Amino acid sequence: MILIPAIDIQAGRCVRLRQGQFDQVTQFDTLPIDRATYFAQLGAKRLHIVDLDGAQTGTMQHLSLICAMQNTGILVQAGGGIRSLEQATLCFSAGISNLVLGSIAITNPGLTAQIIKEIKPQHIILALDIRMQNKIPIPAIHGWQTTSNSNLWDVVSHYLQLNVKQILCTDIACDGMMQGPNFELYKEAVKRFPQIEWQASGGIRNADDIYRLDGLGVSAAILGLSLYRGTLDLKAMLS
Repeated sequence: MILIPAIDIQAGRCVRLRQGQFDQVTQFDTLPIDRATYFAQLGAKRLHIVDLDGAQTGTMQHLSLICAMQNTGILVQAGGGIRSLEQATLCFSAGISNLVLGSIAITNPGLTAQIIKEIKPQHIILALDIRMQNKIPIPAIHGWQTTSNSNLWDVVSHYLQLNVKQILCTDIACDGMMQGPNFELYKEAVKRFPQIEWQASGGIRNADDIYRLDGLGVSAAILGLSLYRGTLDLKAMLS
């Protein structure tokens, strides 16, 4: 399993949102470039970066900063504001290793297919945020404010045909809550689509959560608040 530290950027600072709400933000003193350097020195292989300003405006706002973070020696997967073919091409040509596509995968599958074809599937990660409704995972869009008409499994089936193999799935109810991830969701995801490299995100607290996700066959874990609060020793996990 790959352990992927997460860095959310807002106004050039490291922040964390609670359940994706922009009015529930915690700002940290560490600068994003310093945080990236720290994780690279620990031996992390990849960073997950979200440009929150880009997510709000629709165009990535911190592209140069994100590229500088990758230049610390760690590969980057980044999203937030990638909502056009031009923006995707710009971000990829600037040096971002993997582009993270969120709501447009649901709202504009035609454009998403164009981006996948242009950038190549191995460099695309779909970020599918879900809410559980009657035990069925339903993707949420537009900053998690509305739910789509499709379920997670139908969406994954569609993009599997386009050779996308990396999917980051977050149960919104778990995000930023530090109460553990939705293990049942990932168990079902791996069972249904073992060929997908699933990335778990939301609620991961400690090493026990990591080992349990690993046992389920999850390929990667996105680590956020647990690293800021010190409930997970990343250095020990990477050594």
